[in-house]
Amino acid sequence: MLNRKIDRVIKTAFTYFPVVIIWAFSLSGDLYAAGDVFPKVPVDGQKEVPVNAQIILQSSVGMIQGPDSCFLNGEYIAPASMAGGMAIFKPGQLQFASTYTMVVRDGAFLSKIDNKPLTGGSYSFTTCSPKAKVFDAIVAKDGSGDYTSIRQAVKEAPTNRTEPWLIFVRNGVYEELVRTSGNLPNICLVGESTEKTELKFSITSYGGHERAYSLFPEAEGQGPVLVANSSDFYLHNITVINAWGYDNQAGPQALALGSYADRFTMFNAGLMSYQDTWQTGSDEHRHYARRSYIEGAVDFIYASGNCVFDSCTIALCRNGSVVVAPSHGAGVKYGYVFRNCDMVSSKPGTARTNNSLGRPWHNKPRTSYINTTLSKDISISAAGWTDHMGGLPVVFAEYNTMDYLGNPVSLASRNTYYWTGTDRNNPTETCIAQAVLSKEEAEALTVRTVLGGSDGWNPENITVELPAPLLYYNENRLYWTVEPQAVCYEVLCDGEFVTFTTETSLAFEGEASEYRVRAVNMYGTLGKISDVPFVNGIQTETTGALNVVFDGESLVARGFCGMARVELYAFDGSKVGQYEMEENEKLELGSVRFFIAKVDANTGTYVFKVVR
Repeated sequence: MLNRKIDRVIKTAFTYFPVVIIWAFSLSGDLYAAGDVFPKVPVDGQKEVPVNAQIILQSSVGMIQGPDSCFLNGEYIAPASMAGGMAIFKPGQLQFASTYTMVVRDGAFLSKIDNKPLTGGSYSFTTCSPKAKVFDAIVAKDGSGDYTSIRQAVKEAPTNRTEPWLIFVRNGVYEELVRTSGNLPNICLVGESTEKTELKFSITSYGGHERAYSLFPEAEGQGPVLVANSSDFYLHNITVINAWGYDNQAGPQALALGSYADRFTMFNAGLMSYQDTWQTGSDEHRHYARRSYIEGAVDFIYASGNCVFDSCTIALCRNGSVVVAPSHGAGVKYGYVFRNCDMVSSKPGTARTNNSLGRPWHNKPRTSYINTTLSKDISISAAGWTDHMGGLPVVFAEYNTMDYLGNPVSLASRNTYYWTGTDRNNPTETCIAQAVLSKEEAEALTVRTVLGGSDGWNPENITVELPAPLLYYNENRLYWTVEPQAVCYEVLCDGEFVTFTTETSLAFEGEASEYRVRAVNMYGTLGKISDVPFVNGIQTETTGALNVVFDGESLVARGFCGMARVELYAFDGSKVGQYEMEENEKLELGSVRFFIAKVDANTGTYVFKVVR
C-alpha cells in the first residue's frame, strides 16, 4: 500500500516555507477569465502575508453580492463591505505561518453590468511568521524579575501600543489593585499558573462601607480589583479574587473584574467573589472568556456588551444563586452567550438548589445558554429565570441543558413572562421572551458571529495553545523542535519557571528528566508542555500496546487501530516529514541519517532518535 504523505515542510527557527499542493474544483473556462472573480490581495500563492491582512476579491466586470457564499479554510465568511465593484473581507487576526484557502462559490457574486452569476474559484496564501521576542516584563515578588508589583508593571507599559505588550507574573499572591488607562491598549497579563498566581484585594463598591473604594486612592475611583479601561486586554493564567466577597461569602457589591473597553479576552483564568464578580461594560464592548472559572452568588456576571463564555466553569456559592443580571441596550444583537459551560458548586459536594440562570437588570437583556452541563450539586428552578427586576428581556433562553449524567433537563416550565414595576398584578410593563433555542439558532451563535463585529475580531486565535515541542538532550544541552507560530519558548525545571528564550536549545544543569519546554504565542498564551526529554534510543515513556520497529530503512508500527501519524524532525528542530500509516504498513524512510521520529496512535506515542 502506498504511504499517504500529508505535507512536507522545511522549517528553521521562526521561518516557515510550506510546500503546498492546492486543489481547485473544476471551473468552466479559465479560472481568471473576464467576468470571473479573482483575488486582488493577497494574490494566489502569496507568501509572508500579514496576519491582519484584509482579503479583497474583484472582477474585470465589477461585481455585487450574490446569493451564494465564500469560505475561508472551510468556515463561512461574508464580505465586510462592497466598494468599487470589489468585495472586502476582514477575517480578523489570522494564525501565523499558516496556509489559508479562500473558496468562492459560483454565484457568490453577480456581474455589476447584467446581474448574472459570476464564476467562483479557489486560491491560497500563506501568512508570515511571528517576530521572535521574549516577554517585555516579568513580575516576581522575590525581586528576581523587572517588577515586584503587577500594578507597577502595567502602569509603566508603553502607551498606545498596536502590538501585544507581554507581562509575565510569577507565582505568588499580589495584594493590590490594578488599573489600565485608556491609552494602554494591548496589555497581555500572563500568570505562571492559574492555581498559584493570584491578584487579590478586599474592596467594595458600596459607598460608606468599611472597605469602600473611596477609601483607597489606588482604586482611582473604581471598585473592582482589576480594571481594564483599555482595549485588547488579555488575562491568562491568573486568578483575580475580591477577598471581601470571597472570604465573607456576603455582599455588598465586591467586584473582582471590571472590563470597560472593547475586545477583552480571558483564558484559563479565575474570577472569585460573591456579589457582582464581573462587570462586562457597555453595549459596544465585546468580551471573550474561554476555559475560565467564574464564582459568585448574586448577579455575578452583569452589565452589557456581546460576550461569549466558551467552555467555562460557573460556580455557585449559595442556594438561590442568580448567575447573570444583564442590561443590554436595544441595539445589542447577541448579549451573553454561554457555550459548553459547566455549572458547579463552589464547594464540591455541597448542594446548591433553586438557582436562577439570570434576571433582567435593565433595558432589553439577552442571554443564551447552549450545551450547559449541571453538576450533581446543582439544580435550577423549574422557571429557570427570575421574572422581575428592572428590564424586559428579549431572549432568556437555553438549548440542550443536561444534568451530570448527560440526561436532558426539561425546559417545559421555563419562564417566558417578565414585568416591571412594584406590583406583579399591576405591572408597569410586561413582555414575552424566548425561552428555548432551536438547534439551528444555537449553532448560529458562534464566536465569530457574536464577536466578529465590523473588524473581524477573532479572539480564538489569541487563546491558541501551541503544540508541545519534541524535547531531547545531548550531554548538558537541551534541544527542542521548532514551533512556527511561537515567538519564544518557556523552559521549566521540576514544574517551575526557569527562563524564556527565542532559541531552540539551552544549556542545563542537573537531571535532564526534570526539564520541560512549551511554546508561547504572540499574545503570551502558554502552550502545551513537552514530554520528558530523551537521548539516543527509544524514549522510555510509551503507553498501551503500540510497538514500533525501525530496521534502518523502513518503519513498521503495530498494536493500534485506525491510522497512526508519523512526524520526522531533523536535529535542528526542523520538521522534515509527516505521514499517516496503517498497522503493519511499511513506511520507507530511505537513507536519512539523522532524525527524530514521533509516532502517534490511539494506543499511545512512541518516540525514537536515529543516528547512523
